[in-house]
Amino acid sequence: MFSDHLSDLTAADNNDIRTITDLYNALKYKKHSEVRRICHDHPEYVLQKISVYNDIALHMAGHTKQTDLVLNLLKILLADCNRKLSGIKNDDGNTVLHEVDTSDAMKHAAEELLKREAELLTASNNLGEKPIFCAARYAQSQMFDFLADKMELEKLSLEKSKAHLRRNDRTTVLHISIAAECFGTEDKYRGQDIPHQQHGPS
Repeated sequence: MFSDHLSDLTAADNNDIRTITDLYNALKYKKHSEVRRICHDHPEYVLQKISVYNDIALHMAGHTKQTDLVLNLLKILLADCNRKLSGIKNDDGNTVLHEVDTSDAMKHAAEELLKREAELLTASNNLGEKPIFCAARYAQSQMFDFLADKMELEKLSLEKSKAHLRRNDRTTVLHISIAAECFGTEDKYRGQDIPHQQHGPS
C-alpha cells in the first residue's frame, strides 16, 4: 500500500522515493538516529507527506509519542520556512498539534510547536475538533490544562469558547470527558453545557 502511494509522487525521482521509504520505516520503528540523519541531509523531508494517510514526519513522531524526535525535527526546519504547520494536515484533518495533544507526555513538544506557530491552537480537523478537544477526548488532563492556559480560555466569551469546546456533531468537551473518564476535566465542566468558567459556577 505504501509503495502504491509513493508511485503517485510524480515530482520524486527514484532516489527520492527510496529515501522517503527509508524515512517512513525509520519513523515507524522509532530509529531516531536514522530519522535525524535523513532529515539533516534532506530538511525538506520534515514536511514531506510520507504515509498513505498523508502524514508528514512530524505527524508520525507525534502520534507515536516520540517527544525528543518532534523537538529534533523542529530544530531541523529552517527558521525562515514559510509553510504554515497549521495548514499541513493528514487525511483526518489533523495538524501536528492534534497528534501531539493525545499524550500528556508530549507537553514540551506542544509548547515548542506553539512557540513556532500559535495559530495551531485554533486549527480544526475534519470532525471540527480543535487541539484542546483532542486532549479531552484522549483523557489527557495535563495537556488540556496547558492548552487552556495558552488560549486564555477563561477570558474568552461564551461564543468563542464554544468554538473550541464543541465539534461539528455538537459533542462537547463535557460529553467527551465523561466518556473518556477524564475526571479532572469533567469536574471543571460538570453542570455546564459549554462552560465559560472553568472552575465551576460561581
